[in-house]
Amino acid sequence: MKRLFSMILLLGLTIGAIFVFRLSLQEALVDVDIEELARYSAPKTTENSPEPAKTLAQTTKTTVPAQEVTPPTSHETETTPAFAQETIETTKKEINVPPPLTHQSPTPIGTLTVSGVLARTNAERKAQSQGDLALNAKLTTAATAKLQDMFAKQYFAHVSPQGKEPSDWVDEAGYTYKLTGENLALGDFSSDADLVAAWMNSPGHRANILKPEYTEIGVAVGKGMFEGREMWLAVQVFGHPMPVCPLPSEQTKQNITTNQNTLKQLQTQLTDKKQELDTYEPKNGDIYKQKVDAYNVLIAEYNALIGTTEQLVNQYNVDINTYNTCIANG
Repeated sequence: MKRLFSMILLLGLTIGAIFVFRLSLQEALVDVDIEELARYSAPKTTENSPEPAKTLAQTTKTTVPAQEVTPPTSHETETTPAFAQETIETTKKEINVPPPLTHQSPTPIGTLTVSGVLARTNAERKAQSQGDLALNAKLTTAATAKLQDMFAKQYFAHVSPQGKEPSDWVDEAGYTYKLTGENLALGDFSSDADLVAAWMNSPGHRANILKPEYTEIGVAVGKGMFEGREMWLAVQVFGHPMPVCPLPSEQTKQNITTNQNTLKQLQTQLTDKKQELDTYEPKNGDIYKQKVDAYNVLIAEYNALIGTTEQLVNQYNVDINTYNTCIANG
């Protein structure tokens, strides 16, 4: 009986040992399968193998730096920059016309000559330490035309019955002046000295003869019938020519205007692109970065044109100031 019990116990122990061994072997096989599966799911990469795709959690979010997106303040305004441009000063033309002089000589009527009137006039200037006046052909043409018109239309005045001014005769003769003046005389003069002396005794005519700024003169004298009497008419036309000053470049002015118009167009484009960037979502990714890059390129173009235009305006202003100074001092 005891022997039978021992055999049964031994058999049970043997069966138990076999069961435990198989269970351990099964767990080992399961572990091996999982490891092999893991190796298959994550194969090794080589230099020529493509990078494994990143999951959403692994993707790095790319954003555009803030300084690339935000434009400078000046570009956000609705107006283009204003450039301070100088202006060419209007040339001030001075015209001196004292009241016409009528003269009666106590001596018999004599002869007047252009050369004699010029010589006596310069003698008076020299006595007052003023430079001689040069006889100018265009001013003489103006004086002769005025004298002939007065005889033809029987008037003695600086302004003709048709309203023609002293400066009109000068302009028609082609003389470009800064200063001009006119002396008129009507009478029975005995000589050139008598005529010039009569002018010198009249404050307004004297001021014209001695005016330091005058450098040139035109003279015309003639004898003819005036209001039924034979008389002499004499005309002096004084002048200070307009100095030859280089005008600012017209091409530079046109380039400034063209650039300003282009800046207005770029300003509109920048405003539109800025609004588009402000409303665009998402503010990352290739498309957004392309828009930002295009905006920044436009800003660079805008700023470069501002710089170029500023240089043009500065040069133009220098040229204008040079011209204005030349005109003022000429």
